[in-house]
Amino acid sequence: MSAVSTASTDWRASSKSWIFAVALLVLTSIHHAYGALVYHSEWRLHVVFVAIPLAAVIIVMARSRERSWRIYAALLMIIFAVMLIGVFEGGYNHLVKNIVYFTAGADRTRALFPPPLYELPGDAFFELTGIAQFLIAPFAALGAVRLLREAMLL
Repeated sequence: MSAVSTASTDWRASSKSWIFAVALLVLTSIHHAYGALVYHSEWRLHVVFVAIPLAAVIIVMARSRERSWRIYAALLMIIFAVMLIGVFEGGYNHLVKNIVYFTAGADRTRALFPPPLYELPGDAFFELTGIAQFLIAPFAALGAVRLLREAMLL
């Protein structure tokens, strides 16, 4: 197989590497919009105004034939989708908070996760969508690494 056809095959294979990162950004938008509604905290909507445009940028860049754009897409996926949303928001803000709440109680949880930034677990949809961000993050990380590796080989 020639170098040109190999590069073309790599481009088609990597064109799906962004799916979990974008799914994570869409999920966090739903999660934060829902949180803004049920907790009367409109400030949570800021995530929607960042995550949705970022998802669009990642899609365009990851599907580009330009090597540099694909590298930047992978870095955006790792920094924003995986680290900030998956690990920090999903892992710390929700998974750890729920573990503390169900093992140490409400008083300890309030001390470690003070209002108004944090809510005690009381809404299953809010907490489960929050934790789901952490669960999707490894898949988004694998997609980003795959995209990065393929872009570096071209």
